[in-house]
Amino acid sequence: MKKLTKGALAAAAGVTLLIAGGGTLASWNDSVNVGGDVTLTAGDLHFATPSAPTWTYTPSVGAERTGLTAAQVAALRLVPGDQLTSTGTYQITAQGDGLKFDVGITGGSIAAASPGTAADDALATLLSQTATYEVNGVSGSSGTITHTSATAKDYDVKISVTLTWPFATAPGTDNAGKLGSVDLSQFAVTATQTQ
Repeated sequence: MKKLTKGALAAAAGVTLLIAGGGTLASWNDSVNVGGDVTLTAGDLHFATPSAPTWTYTPSVGAERTGLTAAQVAALRLVPGDQLTSTGTYQITAQGDGLKFDVGITGGSIAAASPGTAADDALATLLSQTATYEVNGVSGSSGTITHTSATAKDYDVKISVTLTWPFATAPGTDNAGKLGSVDLSQFAVTATQTQ
């Protein structure tokens, strides 16, 4: 009898410990699906494959040359006072009920052909500092576009970028860029969501 009483007391103590310690005993619970039959789908923002831009060369002396190909641009030898303009029409597809984005030039688009080479670095710096662009004919525009539809729409955006090698304010200042080369292979346009 004493063994039975001791056993019952030990079992009761164990149950008390489980309840006090939040053991395996639990209150009832239930859940309900509040999502309904819904699937969320993301929108889109991307460039279609662009056609090659056209190039215009405006020398400091002589006649302007338009419609240059990439090979013709590569054959040019720029001097201070020259300008080179790239113009292209790009198609952007946007899809989203609340989408606002800017169009512009990618940072780092003008890079030294051989980084660390003094002349290449100097020319890249000179051209980067003077680069200007316009979107749809508006100079310095951010090219902001707002799209508020679940249906995709294509936007044609005309972007012109002008690189100018200005005359230096002091003689010899431009000497550092002599025979320098820049790499325009990463010369790119971006569409960036802003809201």
